[in-house]
Amino acid sequence: MAERRMFAKSVVESARFLKMPVSSQNLYFHLGMNADDDGIVEGYSVINLIKANEDDLRVLYSKGFVRILNEDLVTYIADWREQNRIRPDRKKDSIYTNLLLQMEPEVELLERRERSDLVKKSGPSMDGHMSAQCSVVEVSKGKDSRGEYSVEPADTHAMKYQLDNEVLTVFDYEKLVGKYGKNNVDGVIRRILGKPYHGCLNVSKISEWCKEQQGTTTNRLKSEAVSKHSEQLSKLAKERVGD
Repeated sequence: MAERRMFAKSVVESARFLKMPVSSQNLYFHLGMNADDDGIVEGYSVINLIKANEDDLRVLYSKGFVRILNEDLVTYIADWREQNRIRPDRKKDSIYTNLLLQMEPEVELLERRERSDLVKKSGPSMDGHMSAQCSVVEVSKGKDSRGEYSVEPADTHAMKYQLDNEVLTVFDYEKLVGKYGKNNVDGVIRRILGKPYHGCLNVSKISEWCKEQQGTTTNRLKSEAVSKHSEQLSKLAKERVGD
């Protein structure tokens, strides 16, 4: 079980939540901390652990914060997916998954994905100075070996791109686009995912690559401008000689 869980202010600071007895609020936090990766927790054990009362759980149920799945008080936290972002390759399926789907068939669970096996390649990279700073590896050709879009792009903390264990959030992506431009950022990300370059799908490395790319573009434009100016001067000089 994970050591950290998250609680959204939109849930725990809502009037619906704050109007409950403090004991029920306290139980909610302990249920969340002890829940598995699907948001399911043995309510009876938690109640006994913190010396709470079953009435506190009934209050949570009546307010819609939890759903009680059986007479043993196995409990599902209703706002679990909205509050906790768990990476598919880190998720551990609940032992109560079948019970949850039987009692609450409309619940959408996060699908667990297997991690890709990585085989590191040795030797220097041939794709330039910045590329050489990243680890190039071969990965299996499964669906997890390339970047992918979040299913919830409106959430700034949701995943925008993923490369195995590395995640670039929507917030980080939009910040990069605002600073370097969408075409520049998208080009760098395609370069990282296409190789793939592991250790590079992050704000720091993408920023460095964008700066490098901008510098190359600027130098090319300067060179073209100088060349064009030289041609104009040469043409003007020939016209004067002809006069």
